[in-house]
Amino acid sequence: MPARGAGLLAAFGALLGCARLPEQKAELPLRPAQMSPDSVVVEVFFVRCPPGDERLNCALWTEVDEQQIPAEVRQHLWSNGFRAGLVYGQVPVVLSELLELADKPPPTDDPVENELSELEAKPTVMRRHLQTRPGRRNEIVASSVYDSLPVLIAEDGEVRGRTYRQAQGVLALKAVPQPDGRVGLSLVPELHYEQPRQRWVGRQGILQMETGRPRHTFDEMELSAKALPGDMLVLTSLADRPGSLGHHFFTTTEGGPAQKLLVIRLAQTQHDGAIRAAH
Repeated sequence: MPARGAGLLAAFGALLGCARLPEQKAELPLRPAQMSPDSVVVEVFFVRCPPGDERLNCALWTEVDEQQIPAEVRQHLWSNGFRAGLVYGQVPVVLSELLELADKPPPTDDPVENELSELEAKPTVMRRHLQTRPGRRNEIVASSVYDSLPVLIAEDGEVRGRTYRQAQGVLALKAVPQPDGRVGLSLVPELHYEQPRQRWVGRQGILQMETGRPRHTFDEMELSAKALPGDMLVLTSLADRPGSLGHHFFTTTEGGPAQKLLVIRLAQTQHDGAIRAAH
């Protein structure tokens, strides 16, 4: 009996060996991350060029639309040493060359301000992703900190000189999705200065204590546009306005004299697929 039982077990085992057991699919412990329904992704490019670079100061502006910016805003920007415009749809050839799009790896999600020293240390193109929520304030650091910054500011039809201590150029960026699938982009120059202070700030009817540096906000120079994925805001300084606000935002002497270009590209929204299908 033991021998017969062993033979039956061996035969049963052989049959099981030939049978195909049902496959079990492993379940992933985590689902892929998805954008929230109202979030927006932009790409932020900083380009470092030699002072007076012909492509940056001449050739680029034959392909960038400056007329889409209201004349009054354009005048305020120009008076303070800034030059700005919009790019809709296909990237112009000169801008593509400046951004080195054919040679750059995919952008990372590293904070923009942490990489400014890299840009100022050597000729390069910095490219970063920024994912934001509707109306949320995002700060793009445009310059290093100046111990003492004497600057000429054109406001209310007059040019005034003022010196700021521990000053830094910052651009406040907001993105607000629109009902038609576009995104309203807003970019405002600011000067942050001195040491952080505590202050009361009103939010949704509630006063809250906030710690931050004093800042001078130049609302009259606000750049705004309603953009589709692929559209861009372009901002740099005028090469012939030393001492202006734009000069201090977009020139540097670290790593050698250089002029900087900022490009903000709307990369993705939750409406992206629907927009492309409609077009």
